[in-house]
Amino acid sequence: MLREASRSTLPNFRLSQWVTLRLQLLWVYEKAMVKEATSTSQSEYGFQSALLVHKGWALAGESESGARRAGPGQWLFLRQGKRWQRFSADCELLSIGYRFQYPTGEAVYDEGLPLVVDAADCLQLEREARKVLRTVKRHIGLGFYLGERVVDMRAYLLTQNAFRLFLVELAEVYAAEGLSRRDLREPSQYVLRALDLIQGVPSGRSVKSADIAHAAGLSQTHLDRLMVQDTGHTVHQQIELRRLQLAQDALQAGAVPLKTIAYDLGFCSPSHFHSWFRKRQGVTPAQFRRRNVW
Repeated sequence: MLREASRSTLPNFRLSQWVTLRLQLLWVYEKAMVKEATSTSQSEYGFQSALLVHKGWALAGESESGARRAGPGQWLFLRQGKRWQRFSADCELLSIGYRFQYPTGEAVYDEGLPLVVDAADCLQLEREARKVLRTVKRHIGLGFYLGERVVDMRAYLLTQNAFRLFLVELAEVYAAEGLSRRDLREPSQYVLRALDLIQGVPSGRSVKSADIAHAAGLSQTHLDRLMVQDTGHTVHQQIELRRLQLAQDALQAGAVPLKTIAYDLGFCSPSHFHSWFRKRQGVTPAQFRRRNVW
């Protein structure tokens, strides 16, 4: 019933538009929280989360006043952006973190989140989520999946296939709940090229706006004008957003020392990384890690 009701409201784009989407699985796990955890960070999270609560409760949203609470047998879907969250000491859940974004970095689905849905009303979503869990556990191993991680082709394709089927069911749930997807703003070919170049820069290599503009075939001034028009950010700001995303991913992975992360991201010293991150996120790298490594 859910599928039939929502199929006609799913988005339709040209194939050339679909291939520009950013689809990335960041983590999947199923476990108990070791203690009651609260995060009041005003940090910007460049990803979304889907949480299925088995025991206890999860409370989360953009702020404490706007948070939604999910109990046993309920899904809690969270948007990207600022996040406040709290989990009961006995909380047990299945969690999937992901990016489902337009090439500009905006989430395909954003309005109407956070959202709480009874798992009994979307059984196929849980089935697909568990397939992601099993597939990843078997072929890659559980944990946070950094972009620099090396995996073989078979493992990548199998896990990506499971992840995409999960997104299909997630979109069905959103459509059935009346959530509308964000309109696709089609950036110019030069902006798309520049965004691709920025995404492709290795984490430890610095790049200048002028270099991106030259590679994209425009002057820096012209590209900045188009970039602001299409994304709301300059080329330099897009470079910084990408660097911040890499920093957040590395910190959430949990195993890499802060000093190593700083040098891997191209900072001249850990203290420089500390001040740069705190200025943009409102918390230190260590504080961000403590609040976000589960």
